[in-house]
Amino acid sequence: MKKVLKRIALFVVLTPVVLVLLATVGYFTYRLVAVGGESTPHQAYLAKYKEEITPAQDPAFSIFDSAFYQNQVFFLGEAHGTAKPQELDFALVKHLNQKVNMRHYLAEVDYSQAHYLNQYLLTGDEKNLDVVFQFWARLNAQWGNQDFMNKIKKIRAYNQTLPEAQRISIVGVDRVQDPETLHRHLKELVATLPTSQNPLQDSLRLLTMTDTLDTGTLARMAKQLISKDSASLTFELRHTLQNAVYYTDRTKRDSVMYLNLNTLVQSKGLQNEKFYGMWGMFHAIPVQVERGTPFAYLLQHANSPFKNKAVSIGVYTLDSESMMPTAGLPSFVDKSQRFVNTSMTNNDGPLVFVNGIKDLRAVTKENSMTLFKTNAPGTPYKNSARLASFKVLMPNQSIAFKQENTGLADVFQYICLVRNSRATTPVELKQL
Repeated sequence: MKKVLKRIALFVVLTPVVLVLLATVGYFTYRLVAVGGESTPHQAYLAKYKEEITPAQDPAFSIFDSAFYQNQVFFLGEAHGTAKPQELDFALVKHLNQKVNMRHYLAEVDYSQAHYLNQYLLTGDEKNLDVVFQFWARLNAQWGNQDFMNKIKKIRAYNQTLPEAQRISIVGVDRVQDPETLHRHLKELVATLPTSQNPLQDSLRLLTMTDTLDTGTLARMAKQLISKDSASLTFELRHTLQNAVYYTDRTKRDSVMYLNLNTLVQSKGLQNEKFYGMWGMFHAIPVQVERGTPFAYLLQHANSPFKNKAVSIGVYTLDSESMMPTAGLPSFVDKSQRFVNTSMTNNDGPLVFVNGIKDLRAVTKENSMTLFKTNAPGTPYKNSARLASFKVLMPNQSIAFKQENTGLADVFQYICLVRNSRATTPVELKQL
């Protein structure tokens, strides 16, 4: 009997240890396969088609070919929370403004948020910045970071050096993010309506005067105004009301982005204008993926006016930190802090794995930012999943392409490797 009890006790003690060992071996085996090894041919290609850049020194971006500048919409796709991509973003803003007269920064913000960002660009009143950034700060969102805010300030300072006709403004096409900002914006727009006997407009005026916006009632009223009284509304008010409808109808987010961009281009006569912006990686993918339909992919639809007129640059990170909200992290993470800086989201693990990332490390230096062209003649990145496979050990975050043989050159015609970046700095909470 004692021998049996000893065996049971031993089994109880050893089982967790064995399970941990098996899990560890399984994880490292998975990581080895997911990241993959090095490839001499791929490294030879990368070494030939690369440009190391220093954003603060106004880089020439000589790696971009003439076909690149022929596009109408330029995307920079990145994983939020890392500081150096914000620097690259501003450098590209200036470069494209000077090279192709790009004057429209296509931002991952909604139409009302863009209104207040533009008010800041026009007036310099930072209260307008607070309207947008304090919403993100209250949510502990990665967008609520000081580096992003400082970039908007840099755009204003840059605008002051330009003729008015060349200055940059913000274009917001995202689905409504912040109903409070929508409410604030509507109050301003409704206040400009002339006094009339129109009961729908009177009802809208009363609705916007409330302390808290009833978005359901607003959407129902907006549908009526748009269908019955559209001619008497300014474009700004009509478009804002349409976005209230999208918000309550739960229209898919990337579809709203496409619809809004198309509406703004057609309504404001921007058919010949250039647009550029930095977006979360998913939205900047121009091919169909398993977990959704990205904004950049919608631009490639057969009936899209932007078909074959958009280009995406993907940002990859190594040896860098990301500012992550603690609310979305495992329970063992200290939740007394709003954010934690972590290196867990680099593209060589331990949470995110990009196959072929070792080749990028091999041809770059520490503390560098390097651009690569992926579709040059003889590219090995055509019809190859190398550097185009994103496996993430978090639910619904991996990126798998629906069409077989989709290669990196089909997704990102240019990529940028960021090494040794610090995390972004969160915006401090304040009372508005």
